[in-house]
Amino acid sequence: MLQIQQGGWILVFLLLLTLYAAYVFFERFLALRREKVGGERLMREVDAAVRRGQTEVALEAARAHGGTLGRFLLAGLARVPFGVAAVDASLKAALLEEEARLSRGLGVLSVTAQVAPLLGLLGTVSGMIRAFNVLATQGQTTAKLLAGGIGEALFTTAAGLIVAIPALIAYHYLAGRVDDILSELEQRREEFLGILAEVHHGEPQA
Repeated sequence: MLQIQQGGWILVFLLLLTLYAAYVFFERFLALRREKVGGERLMREVDAAVRRGQTEVALEAARAHGGTLGRFLLAGLARVPFGVAAVDASLKAALLEEEARLSRGLGVLSVTAQVAPLLGLLGTVSGMIRAFNVLATQGQTTAKLLAGGIGEALFTTAAGLIVAIPALIAYHYLAGRVDDILSELEQRREEFLGILAEVHHGEPQA
């Protein structure tokens, strides 16, 4: 409690920012853990169904799988009757939608990592101004009179870094996870388009 008092309103704001950033991180962490991407079995089912001309079977398999990959393939499978170009356009649009959905909330962590040190610096400047004001108004003074301003400067500087470093780590961790999922979707897109191209050119069906 003494540290909060010494840090002033800036430290209180940093504390609230930390709580919000922590909530966003854990919400996104759990959400990304639930995403189903690695669908080797699903791709085999879709491959076999599409080659047999059973698009509805492939659609049911994608629905049953669910998750990011399931939604992604559903968008493409729904356009199969309209040709490969239509499927490709639908998959590209679906990829952008998934990127936006998966990246939701990451901006909070990025902004926190950038703003927290600046708030700490603002607290430092504010604290030093208070300390020099004491010197200006009191003339000869004691360390006790200066402690409030200097304490605010020190605590807000440290608090800004304590908030920013974990936020930066959390942002890059989640952003890396999103990139992995999107790379997997891009790989599945190429694989699916390859299957359709083979069927379209009349190659032997499985």
